[in-house]
Amino acid sequence: MSDSTDELRQAITGIIQRVGVDTRTPARAPDTDAWDALRDSGFTAVGVPADAGGAGGSLADALGVVAAAAEQGALLPVVEHTVLAAWLAATTGYDLGSATATTAVADHRCRLRTDSGRAVLDGVIADVVFADVAGILVVLIDADVESSTVVVVSLRDARVTAEAGTDLVGVCVADLTFDTCPVLHVAPSTVDVHELTRRGALAYAVASAGAARAVRGRTVQHASDREQFGRPLSRFQAVQQHLARLAALVAMTDTAASCAVEVVESAGMTPASAEMAVAAAKVVSSSSAREIAAIGHQIHGAMGFTAEHALGRFTTELWTWRDRYGSESYWADVLASHILDDGIDVWDAVVAGDTGSPGADGAPR
Repeated sequence: MSDSTDELRQAITGIIQRVGVDTRTPARAPDTDAWDALRDSGFTAVGVPADAGGAGGSLADALGVVAAAAEQGALLPVVEHTVLAAWLAATTGYDLGSATATTAVADHRCRLRTDSGRAVLDGVIADVVFADVAGILVVLIDADVESSTVVVVSLRDARVTAEAGTDLVGVCVADLTFDTCPVLHVAPSTVDVHELTRRGALAYAVASAGAARAVRGRTVQHASDREQFGRPLSRFQAVQQHLARLAALVAMTDTAASCAVEVVESAGMTPASAEMAVAAAKVVSSSSAREIAAIGHQIHGAMGFTAEHALGRFTTELWTWRDRYGSESYWADVLASHILDDGIDVWDAVVAGDTGSPGADGAPR
């Protein structure tokens, strides 16, 4: 992590702690006060080029915002708005302004067409996260042609109806129906569904690492403060073994996410290297989530399961985020495909992370 990204995370943490968040789980509402404070400070536009209305900065900077928000347990559309929607709109030159946006990929159930000389959207887009707080939806339509199409539509239009539910954390996840809904912007984009999925998966791997660090910190603190039989829980050997295992899992999750960000941001890495790094990070974060949550709850005992206890916010996020932008099995298949189908040397991939440079025999390694 660069010094600037570290300073950015500290600034985000300070703002969220000053405003405060409600970590009750399931959540009653997103933390809109914290989101407004971040937006007013320009942090919701980090990672978006300045000439596209953003605050500038790199993807690593935007992911620093994601990590800080996740570690504080704040329910904010940082991934959906900052990392995905604002960036995707910017690839076509569209400035979201001060609006809050979310993003989605349209499948065969939704189509863009022309009605009376204007572009309109018809059909259904499922599982749109944070659809309740977003005023704008940035849609990627990937029709397996040379370029994808980005469509920007207002979610406040009367021709948009929502069938809303929630995930385990309490975040709104809605199925949206569009009935000849006029679009605000439509343009071709070089971004395809695979690139958007990789970016989303990386963001949620980083978010999961942040939540995992929060579980570790709170669990270690609880084990030090809580006493049984006249001594702290942390003095018992069985608890120490659990804490050691928790520390190892969190370190592994954090390292995988950090390495993936570094590889994706490195100019010398090939697309295959970047995809393998993201796949590894998502596999590690998803596979570790269950045990990290289990150890946290086991050491906290019954109090950790109450709706009011903050632990539940982080463990429930870990469970929920496992399948965002691809499950553990999906990304394991992607990782295996690169190794088996592309002739990549497993050892080189593990120790060097360079999967795109040729080996001595000229084959990719």
